Amino acid sequence: MADITTVRAAAQLGLAVGTLRKLTDSGIFPVLRARGNRTVMPAADILALARRELVGPEAVGARELPVLRVGVAERVEGDQGREWAGFATHLSPQDLHPALSGWWRCDPERVVQAGLMAVTLGHYVVAVLTGINGYDSRGDGRYRFHGTLAGSVTELVTPQQWVNPDAPGADRARLLLGRRLESESGGPVAYVRPGG
Repeated sequence: MADITTVRAAAQLGLAVGTLRKLTDSGIFPVLRARGNRTVMPAADILALARRELVGPEAVGARELPVLRVGVAERVEGDQGREWAGFATHLSPQDLHPALSGWWRCDPERVVQAGLMAVTLGHYVVAVLTGINGYDSRGDGRYRFHGTLAGSVTELVTPQQWVNPDAPGADRARLLLGRRLESESGGPVAYVRPGG
C-alpha cells in the first residue's frame, strides 16, 4: 500500500498540517515512517479517517455536548494533582484523567448540566469524561471538573479503545470514541448542538 506525506494526509482530512502533527505526536497513529526528512503514513489509514462518521450530541441523547479541545500532553509544573495537561496514548488512565479534568476556561454549569464531556484532538474524539457532577474554581475563570474518565482511544485508525466498564455512562463513551466531532470555539471548550 502506498504511503503519503503528512502534507497530503492533512489536505485529505481537511486539517492544518500542525493539527495532523498533534495527532501523530499523541501516539494514536499505528504506522508512521521516516522517508528522508519527511514523515509518511499509509494512504489507507488516511482514507479510513477521511471516511470516519461524524457524531454529535444526538448520538448520546444530549441537547448539547461540551467538547474539550486539547493539544498533545505536556508536563505541567506546580499543579497539585496532575503532572500532565492534554492527551497522549502513553499516559495511563490514572495520569490521563487529571490531565483532561482542568483547569479550563468555560461555562462550568453547562458542562455539569450535560454530565459528560467529549475530548477531541483535531476533529477526533480521543477521550470521554462522564459522571461530571461538580467543579472547582480557581477564581480566574478556569475550572476543574469532578467526574470519571470513561474511556480513551489508544489507536485512532482501527480505532482501538480503552473503556472503564465501571464508569457512569461508559456505554455513551463508546458511541463517541474514535469518531469525528467538529466544533468551533474561541477557547478550549466548545458546546455542540444537534445539527452543528
